Amino acid sequence: MKSLLLILCAAIVPAALVQDPQGADPTKPLPQHAPLLRHVGVWDATMKFYMPDGTAQTAKATQTTKKVGELHTVDDFSGVAMGMPFTGHGTNSYCPVRKKYVGTWVDSWTPSPLLVVGDYDEKKNELTSRGEMVDQTGKMVPCKTVTRWMDDNRFWFGMYSNGADGKEALMMEIEYARKK
Repeated sequence: MKSLLLILCAAIVPAALVQDPQGADPTKPLPQHAPLLRHVGVWDATMKFYMPDGTAQTAKATQTTKKVGELHTVDDFSGVAMGMPFTGHGTNSYCPVRKKYVGTWVDSWTPSPLLVVGDYDEKKNELTSRGEMVDQTGKMVPCKTVTRWMDDNRFWFGMYSNGADGKEALMMEIEYARKK
């Protein structure tokens, strides 16, 4: 019984308590975490959805982003788009093992969660990630997300996927402004 208890305790020890072989403290943020932490706060969001016929629908929403320690952020997004309530939740992280940014997204319109992995370009002040999303026919298709910071109070998000012609096209964009 005692050995079973020890095995169970070892299995649930937080990864943060396991020391890095090079002696680094995994609970301390790295410089790569700074772009994620810029999102912390409450944001007004103006969404624009591009329709297959070339028209666009716009909507307003709000996003609240909170820190999870100094390593991750969680987004809570809500609004009304195309006449329907829209809520979503995202997580944003930097994985020092993968040396990549990792994001997840779930929302009230999409049955499959989104997982994207990407890189931050400091010169462009831009995070570009790739993954797969469900398209309107229910198939998994490649997608790309881009987040570009204009300054500490404004950023832009775009989601791309293949258009009808098979070429990558902007499907949705959101302009964010920090609430005062």
